[in-house]
Formats: sequence, structure tokens, C-alpha cells
Amino acid sequence: MTSVLRRNVAILQVLVGVVLVLTSPTATLMAQMPSPTHLEVVALRQPVIVKLFGASAGSLDSYGTGILVSKEGHVLTVWNHLVSTGFLTAVTADGKRFPVDTIGTSAEHDAALLKLKTEPGETFPFVDLAQATDPEVGASVYAFSNMFRVAAGNEPVSVVHGVIAARVPLEATQGRWKFPVKSPIWLIDAITNNSGAAGGLLTDAAGMPVGLIGREIRHASSRTWVNYAVPLTMLKPVVDAIMAGKKVDQKPKDATADVAMISDKDLTAKYGLTMVPNVVERTPAFVDDVAKDSLSGKSGLQRGDLIVLVEDAVITSITDFQQQLATFRTGQRVSLTINRDDELKAVELRVP
Repeated sequence: MTSVLRRNVAILQVLVGVVLVLTSPTATLMAQMPSPTHLEVVALRQPVIVKLFGASAGSLDSYGTGILVSKEGHVLTVWNHLVSTGFLTAVTADGKRFPVDTIGTSAEHDAALLKLKTEPGETFPFVDLAQATDPEVGASVYAFSNMFRVAAGNEPVSVVHGVIAARVPLEATQGRWKFPVKSPIWLIDAITNNSGAAGGLLTDAAGMPVGLIGREIRHASSRTWVNYAVPLTMLKPVVDAIMAGKKVDQKPKDATADVAMISDKDLTAKYGLTMVPNVVERTPAFVDDVAKDSLSGKSGLQRGDLIVLVEDAVITSITDFQQQLATFRTGQRVSLTINRDDELKAVELRVP
């Protein structure tokens, strides 16, 4: 047997062993297996990454990343503009394209759970979140993502090697959007804060799942870009709750009591804009009426428009819209992204 053949056989044996470990409930089996190589970890985890393609908005990209977390095709990703604006398509590692349903979201965890629309009986390789681990600071990690839209079909996604730099709470922003996750996150000593990387998978050196790669955001004080991931051990109960149809954001009813917002009266009187009745907790920001010759009318807003972004901030409700609008000063021009007849359009609204 040639050395090359022996090497290939050895790799196959180890890879089969790793697959058995990651799908077996018996943790003691892990200790009996040799540590996988870099190439083996990459080969093992590439199939569970999906490329997400949607609609760009303003300076935000039209592509991202997700992680398959069930054999039925559930996909975990960050809750960003791709999820909120719709038009989402997922491409799996074999190049197949799937329309996507949004099963549930959690603003408190900055996470969204999607579901591929599949044929009956179709199954997928996936990451078992019950296997998620919390490595020590200084541990080697791999970051899998579709950064810079390198992969559009069956091409492999990009992999970045780094180490866990710290486990800390994060105070960060994206425009006027503030990072909502209050529990500690993983800071990564590697450049993972790239266009399209959000929603990718962070694993340890053995390929065990560690974290969900986060958004392109800056530290609130230093304004430096942050390379981070949200621990999957924290996200597992969130995913389980969404799959079970439960509500996951348990904020007190008065959580927004001290947050400034434009009142319904001022929105109509000053902007000439009336929203649909805000009757449930997260009523979508649909425009009900626009006064002729008003600021809103001159901006191009129309009845039936759904406001999905204010600048780069994702709008999930009428309350979100009124709060975001209140952050601007008189005379400023605000960029709104709206969904009109299943097309995204940008309008500019002047603050009176």
C-alpha cells in the first residue's frame, strides 16, 4: 500500500469516527477517538452551512449565512435585515436552492430560526445543538461563513482559523441599532466581522459547535469593529422554544416606558403619516394613510407601504418605527426602506 493510499485510508477512518462521535449521545466515545485534522474538521462542517440570499437595503448586503440545526431543514441565523425584509432564499452545500419560511425570532438573543421549504421526506446534515460546548479562553476555533459572497452555489464557504480571546458582555452598535444580547459572548482573535459572515458557525478544534457568528458591529466606546459569536449553549433553549411554538422574549411590559418615541398624534400632525392601528405587541409598521402635500406625501410614501428599515435599523413593529424616528433632529433627512408590492424601495423623509 502506497503512503498516499495509507494516508487516505487513515483520513477516512478518522472522519467516520468523528461523525459517529458527533451523532452519538455517548460522550465517553469522544475520548477514545484521535483528534481530527484541520482538513477533517472543514470537511465535516461544510455540509451544515447554508448561504442566504435576500434583498439589500441601504448599505446592508443582500447575502448572509445560516446553520442547519435539524435534519428537517431548520436554519439558525442572526435576526438581521435579510430576515426582516423577506425575499429570502437558502442555498445548501450541494448547490440546491430553497425558499425559506421564518419560524420565529428573538430580539433579545438577536437570533432567527428559518425553515427550508422542502419536498416530503427530504433530510439534511445538521449541527446537533445538544453537542454545543463552551471552550476555554485561548482555545483554537474555526469560523465557517459565506463572507464576501464567495460561495453562491455548491462552492465551499470560507473558513477562518483563530482563538477565543475572551468571554465578556458586549456593548456595541450598528448605526443606531444597539446590541441586545446581555449575556457574555465569545470575542474571537480572528477577522470574522466580514460582509455576509453573520449567522455562520464557530466550532472548536475538534469540530464541536461553539457559537453563532455575529453581525458587523462596532464597540460602543472604542468604535472598533468587533469579531464575536453568540454561544450556542445559550441559543439552544431559544431554538427549542421556537420549535415548540413558545414565546422566547420575556421583557417586562414597561420595558419601553423610558424610551422616547414619536406619538401617533405628532406622526400625523407633523409628518402627515398615519399607521395602521397598533393593536398587538408587534404590529408591523404598515402605512394606513398619507396626507396630500405633507412631508410623508412628498417623500413618496403610500398607503400599504411596509417600513422595514430606518437608516440601517431593522423595523419590526410600529413602536420600533416611532422610537427610531424620535432619535433624529429637526432638519435631518432620514432614509427609509419600504416593502411595496414585494419590492424594496428607498424613500427620504425630512424631520420637521
